[in-house]
Amino acid sequence: MGNVRSFVAGHKVIASVVAGAVVVGGVGVGVAVATADTTTTAVVTKVVDGDTIDVDYDGATHRVRLLNVDTPESVDPSKPVECLAREATDFLGGLLMNGTEVRLEFDEERLDQYDRELAGVFVEETLVNAEIARAGLGIAVLYEPNDRFYEDVRQAQEEAQRGAVGLYDPDVSCTLSAQLKAYEESVAELEEDAAAIATDDVDALRRHDASAAALVASGLALSKLFDSDRTALPLAAFRGTDVDRMRAAVTDGQDKAQTVADNAKAAVQEQERLAEERRVAEEAARKAAEEAERMAAEEAARKAAEDAARAAAAAPSRPSSPAPAPAPQPKPAPANVYYKNCAAARAAGAAPVYRGEPGYAPHLDRDGDGVGCE
Repeated sequence: MGNVRSFVAGHKVIASVVAGAVVVGGVGVGVAVATADTTTTAVVTKVVDGDTIDVDYDGATHRVRLLNVDTPESVDPSKPVECLAREATDFLGGLLMNGTEVRLEFDEERLDQYDRELAGVFVEETLVNAEIARAGLGIAVLYEPNDRFYEDVRQAQEEAQRGAVGLYDPDVSCTLSAQLKAYEESVAELEEDAAAIATDDVDALRRHDASAAALVASGLALSKLFDSDRTALPLAAFRGTDVDRMRAAVTDGQDKAQTVADNAKAAVQEQERLAEERRVAEEAARKAAEEAERMAAEEAARKAAEDAARAAAAAPSRPSSPAPAPAPQPKPAPANVYYKNCAAARAAGAAPVYRGEPGYAPHLDRDGDGVGCE
């Protein structure tokens, strides 16, 4: 399980893809060679993961790695649990409950470098190795020179692919089919939303540009899976003809998302250009209005001055008024004037007579207010 492993420590291993399955070839002498005993009966004591079990026979416990099938990694502490790994383990546990009697059939090399026995596991006449692949929970792998069960597993895998089950189910979110389906749906939704956005809605256009750019990046990450070495079983499960279609679908989605992003950017730039034109026009109009107002005020002031000048020139000239004659000053009364009574003072033109003036006497000022002959 996990990465395809060589059975020869320190020798070069060559991996290639054949008809949707992994093929491994090696150079050198295997860890173990075929034995005369190619079949044995055992009892299941534990399901380790989706392609590994423990069995008892000959009074001892043996770890058995199912030949020519590989399931998602679930027990490697250095790796995250892969897509449907637990489901594969549960599926095998359902087929091989503790106490189940199985028949182990071996191939040319019986042990791998981890001392696990490599075998086809049968329950009566059912090849469990193939049943795992038929459920879409494992892929066919060829561990050369052990190819005894490869064709059975490969055909079962093809059934799973045709039936779109397990690792090929587009409704299981972790599978590549589901990721591709979700990606294509997101791109289609992006295109639909793009058609509904008003060309002058800059904020919406910017958000759409960001969404499109994110989809382009997601497509790039998804497409890299098809060009990488096996790092997760879903990738290996889609080796073969389906990979070309999926890669093309992702590339098409990226192109569509990029087109949406480019269109959104262009629309935003156009709106920014129009906004700048409007700003410049409004600024020019404001300055023109201010200049017109200034000129109108100057013209009104000039006209008012001309009207005043014309009015002044049209007015008739008038002779100058003579200076008013000075008011006659009363002649001072002699200092020794005496008036017998007010009648005498009035007759002399001196009434009223004020205290301190010539002719004033108390008998003329009966109320004593300083003014006589009032």
